[in-house]
Amino acid sequence: MSHLVLVITDQESNAQIKSLGVALLEIRTDLFKKLDPSYIVDQIKHRKLLKTPLLLTVRNQKQEGAIKNFSDDQKWQIITTALPLVDMVDIELSSPLLKQTIVLARRLKKKVIVSSHYFKAMPTNLETVFKKSLSTRADIVKIAAKASGFDDVLTMLNFTRRHSGAGHRQHKHPLITMCLGPQGAISRLILPAAGSLYTCAFNVSSSDLSPEISSAARSCCKVFKRSWEPSIFLPCTAKTDT
Repeated sequence: MSHLVLVITDQESNAQIKSLGVALLEIRTDLFKKLDPSYIVDQIKHRKLLKTPLLLTVRNQKQEGAIKNFSDDQKWQIITTALPLVDMVDIELSSPLLKQTIVLARRLKKKVIVSSHYFKAMPTNLETVFKKSLSTRADIVKIAAKASGFDDVLTMLNFTRRHSGAGHRQHKHPLITMCLGPQGAISRLILPAAGSLYTCAFNVSSSDLSPEISSAARSCCKVFKRSWEPSIFLPCTAKTDT
């Protein structure tokens, strides 16, 4: 079964979030108005009142999907301060902090998502990326890539079915896959059916988001109409995808 993940910042109210019934809240701390660790801790404690599992994500480089760049030292300070308060952490396969984040998460008994993002095109080496991700001993592997057309969606669909164990009682390995951009919007429906563990929704009311990201999100909304107001909650998109 696939579950909905709501990607949040420090802008939404708990009242907005509470009625949505999502399975997981992904806290994009890099999109907070302040990156001060004490501020981030206060925000996470406020989200814990919702009694919904929390996923910590800190993107600090453009290739990871960050909107603003900051140092790995600052990122590590956020991770070490915030990780004890959450249930899971997402760390990029390409991050210099990958190994030490996994070590810390294991010590704290937190789950780890190892993610890879491809914002320009569908990679031709999905199998290699998957094997490298598995070698980190990630609890969950996540791969997100831009779809330039439906063929790219089919590529990700076949990859997901092959490695998620769709149709079997147990997954071969917990896997999250998604296609980015307007052409990938349909993937938010079909990849969960193929075995992708989660699908995402993002708050695009943020002034941090660029016009092209908001436009892509609104395209996805046509696929993912739910009970919430489309101008507030829309499926997550390329550069803010987590």
